[in-house]
Amino acid sequence: MGRTSVLVLAFGVLIAGGAARVAWTASARPALRLEPSTVDFGPLAERATKGVIVRNAGRAPLRILAVSSSCGCTTAVIDVTILPPGDRAPLAITFDPVAHGPQPGPARHAVYVRTNDQRTPEAEIEVRAIVLKEPAR
Repeated sequence: MGRTSVLVLAFGVLIAGGAARVAWTASARPALRLEPSTVDFGPLAERATKGVIVRNAGRAPLRILAVSSSCGCTTAVIDVTILPPGDRAPLAITFDPVAHGPQPGPARHAVYVRTNDQRTPEAEIEVRAIVLKEPAR
């Protein structure tokens, strides 16, 4: 193989490697995963908190844009706004049966996590509890 052939081959390898890197970078996206996606508090008469793991299973930073709930009796807090690829963070979900209202019985609400994940821009965590009568004070 002549010197020109070797140079052309080396240049081709560099171009192909650069194209592959560009393709990999362009396909790098965040990927939201919630573990678990349902939280069951069971029977409750007083406020309780349970955790969910928010994980970035993608190859780009996951931005937590907002966390909200469907009812004032359910709150959620996460201490980070950006999760690097492969990282995880705890999301604390608190259910307050007293704030739920005077009606005992089953309750179903939701916590919503909005992110920059294009495939799942908003994920829902189902929150269940059985509200017991308020304890005597």
